[in-house]
Amino acid sequence: MSSIKVMVAFGQQTFDLLDSEAKERGVTVQELLRAVIIPDWFRTHGELLTKITMPEARRVIQPLTKPEPSLDQGSKFHSNRLYLV
Repeated sequence: MSSIKVMVAFGQQTFDLLDSEAKERGVTVQELLRAVIIPDWFRTHGELLTKITMPEARRVIQPLTKPEPSLDQGSKFHSNRLYLV
């Protein structure tokens, strides 16, 4: 199974929230992103992953610019974008 590289960018307020959540769990922000945030993002954006893993679809992939999907389960993490690189 090949790995997928992910680049993530968010503002200071979101980083502070992630940092706080990571400290509560006794992990680093990077560990929290790898173990919780990114896998959850892939679960909710699976159709994008399918397009990216299909070579013929690669040339039409655009950064996410559509409105964010509504969040469920009371997630504190929102209004951020992940880009596959």
